[in-house]
Amino acid sequence: MKSKLIYSTILAMTLGTVSGISVSTFTSPNALAKTKLARVISYKKLSKTPYNVNKGYLYTNPRLNKKAHRAANFLSWTFYATESAKVKKANGKEATYYYLKSGNNKVKGWIWKGNLSKVVVSTNNTNNNTNNNTSNSGSSGTTQPTNDYAQQKSDISNMLSIVRTMYSQDQDDVLADFKDITPKEAYDSSDNDLSEVISDMGYAVDDQDNDNGVRMDAQAIQNAYQLFANRFPSLTSIKLATLSSRLSDTLSGKSSDDVSDAAYNLADELSDAVLNLQS
Repeated sequence: MKSKLIYSTILAMTLGTVSGISVSTFTSPNALAKTKLARVISYKKLSKTPYNVNKGYLYTNPRLNKKAHRAANFLSWTFYATESAKVKKANGKEATYYYLKSGNNKVKGWIWKGNLSKVVVSTNNTNNNTNNNTSNSGSSGTTQPTNDYAQQKSDISNMLSIVRTMYSQDQDDVLADFKDITPKEAYDSSDNDLSEVISDMGYAVDDQDNDNGVRMDAQAIQNAYQLFANRFPSLTSIKLATLSSRLSDTLSGKSSDDVSDAAYNLADELSDAVLNLQS
């Protein structure tokens, strides 16, 4: 009798465990939340317009359920927008996405319009290169970094615009530096940062033989200085202001100094100054 009782108890426990597993196995899919996609509100045709991508992702469709490309891999490419979509995202917010195709038709997708810069063709650039330029929206300032890295994000965006005003043949190598730049380490990192960007701008102008290219690169370096001016210790600010003034004189013809040398010297000093900006 005792053996039958023990057997019954073990059987009941076993069945209970199996039952528990069975319930858990069959009900778990019902407990999983479905991924909510963006909903398209409306479409609009656009006249074919050239853009540069700055950050974010290109998606395969405006419902934003699949990423196709990381924008940072194509900073030097020119894309063309032909259509827009107004969507309501999963978080309830509305946004506008543009459908882009690269000039060679190899890369395409939908991207938030806030991650784009309209290409502005420079009349000073005599080369018909697809890496056209955008105007610089940067300006000098004394705003200090905030917890959400607002200043760093602004500096990265403005420097990206400045680099795109360089001579077209010199842009690609410098734009490659932006691929791994993060706001947290915008000025001083073990990988790429804005200090390295400025340094490479100096190397570019130093290696450039085309007079028009030298002047375009030099002006871009001057713009980079203006972006960061007055954000350094007094002695550094004085050195940079002197080098900037010397570059301005060479660009305007008021000095016989070589434009390339003046631009390189400013970039070299500015790169070192920016390297310690975040500390």
